[in-house]
Amino acid sequence: MSGTARAKRAAIVLMTIGFMGVAIILYAQAPTSTKDADQIKSLMTAFSKHSKTPAEVLNPNLSQSDRDKNLERLSAPNYELSIVPEGAPTITNGSAAAPVRVHFDDQEGNTLNASATAHFIKVGNMWYFSNFDFMRIPLFLIFVIVICALIGIAYATTVLVLWRRLMKQGRFGIDAVKVFFPIFWPSLFRAVP
Repeated sequence: MSGTARAKRAAIVLMTIGFMGVAIILYAQAPTSTKDADQIKSLMTAFSKHSKTPAEVLNPNLSQSDRDKNLERLSAPNYELSIVPEGAPTITNGSAAAPVRVHFDDQEGNTLNASATAHFIKVGNMWYFSNFDFMRIPLFLIFVIVICALIGIAYATTVLVLWRRLMKQGRFGIDAVKVFFPIFWPSLFRAVP
């Protein structure tokens, strides 16, 4: 056998071993990922249907203060909770994240109906929620609400100031209507001292 034939044969053997190794690795990971994803989905279902308490599904390794803070959100005796997966969980090294749709109503005025990301952690062979942060109102939504409230207050204040100035001068008619449109405010402020 020539050296070229040996090299080709060695290359074919190495490529075959490489492909088999990749196939074995991928095959070995698939059942675990599917099993883990099913367990995470079952955990969300059990929590939504109240067949498991919040304390049972929360990470048992959290500090007591963190557990108390997370469990406080679900302290109402009767609440509605629905956690619907919006995609497959992303699982890496004993932790997972899953996009979910959350509906929560504690019958005391606290409600939430939003998309969020739920985080999970594997302790032993069991999956738990890392925390219940997915039940918080998103920070950008709080920011939007505050900005909208400030804009509303500024608008109402400006309308009232202009209206009052118009009333003092006895200018009604078209100017009274212009008060409600910000595009006319600069001219009204110049016309009404």
